[in-house]
Amino acid sequence: MTLTRSIGQQWSKSILAQRLALTLRECEAVQQLFGGATQLTTVTNTIAALTFIEGTPIWLPPLESTDETPLSDSLTLHCLFTASHLLFVKEIEQKPLSQAEHLVLTIGFQWSQTLVNSELFESLTADSKKQCQLLQTINSQLEKVRLDKRQSSRNMGS
Repeated sequence: MTLTRSIGQQWSKSILAQRLALTLRECEAVQQLFGGATQLTTVTNTIAALTFIEGTPIWLPPLESTDETPLSDSLTLHCLFTASHLLFVKEIEQKPLSQAEHLVLTIGFQWSQTLVNSELFESLTADSKKQCQLLQTINSQLEKVRLDKRQSSRNMGS
């Protein structure tokens, strides 16, 4: 039974990653982030893995493998928020992040900025608006932590 559930979850992760790639491919602000060695598929697989880290999320509707449409803005936001929240904790605990994980945090912030600055923002649910705000808070807190860390390491070398 556990093997079947595990295989089913892996299948769901792959569908989510593919649908996230379709969604993020359409966002120009996100596309500009992919000039380096890390590919969009690596990042979307990372997001999907983080989304499923505690099992299948109750907020995620069943995903059909035959559905080739991008995810809704709010569902994409939810995935990015979940992944960013976990990566925020990882970085605060001073555990190193991979390039793909850094990109997840940047994409989460970019996605929230895009939604906040769009005409769709007013039609978002209160939860989605709160997630946008929290993604922006995560970004500003991480910038502060990174700046403090750089200043501290500079001071140690003096």
